[in-house]
Amino acid sequence: MRLFATDLDGTIFTRDAGFIQKDIDALHILGEKGVVRVIATGRTFNSATDIIPADFPIDYLVFSSGAGVYDWRSKKILQVKHLGTERSKEIIPVLTDKNINFTLHWPIPENHCFYYSGAESNHSDFKRYLSHYKQYAFSIQDTLPEKNYTQVLAFLPDATAYEELTGRFNEIKTVRATSPIDGKSVWMEFFHSEVSKAEGLRFVCKLEKIEDDDVVVLGNDFNDLDMLKAYEAAYVVSEAPAELRNQFLVATSAYSGALKYVAEKISIL
Repeated sequence: MRLFATDLDGTIFTRDAGFIQKDIDALHILGEKGVVRVIATGRTFNSATDIIPADFPIDYLVFSSGAGVYDWRSKKILQVKHLGTERSKEIIPVLTDKNINFTLHWPIPENHCFYYSGAESNHSDFKRYLSHYKQYAFSIQDTLPEKNYTQVLAFLPDATAYEELTGRFNEIKTVRATSPIDGKSVWMEFFHSEVSKAEGLRFVCKLEKIEDDDVVVLGNDFNDLDMLKAYEAAYVVSEAPAELRNQFLVATSAYSGALKYVAEKISIL
């Protein structure tokens, strides 16, 4: 095994406990053994680098669910894939007609900044999102600015709404995610058709000349599905939804050092 990829929130980082020291120690050892270490997260570049220390023991960061790839060692963004203006304009009327709140994110690396629907909202998670990122939030006025947008993020009433919307768009990638804010609300993300955590990892594997059989991945939620399905050695933490635990190998709890557990399980520590 030459590459270990892990999700961030709910996998090696938790809202109440932060990073798990067992996992940090394991990442150091993996690096000493020549294993390429990757964090693959749905967070934007700014949000991810806000919580990951600059000297954190990884080699690459796949961020915004694969819309960007960052070399942690050279501190350079290597690849970006934007949704674009025209695709964004296809999505927004559909969400507006269904009274679904959404955010429209600026181009990488400024995709932590976003426009949002100015309509009144009763969606509590959307309100919390705006409150948390209020310094980066701008209400959409009469005309949508022409930008090469990274993604659209929709705040859905339930999982059924995701199923109803996911088949509505051509050449657009949709990703289901659970809100990291309240841990239960359903998010729907719209990206360039070639964006996924799996594609981000394939880009890294090509750079490092690593075969699929030499990759292990660890996740915790639905936005990890592409990554989990792409590789045979695929694990989820024990807190993952039952649907994922039934499909993939199950590690220990995120609070107990799931990354360390998997590394020991496959005998690389």
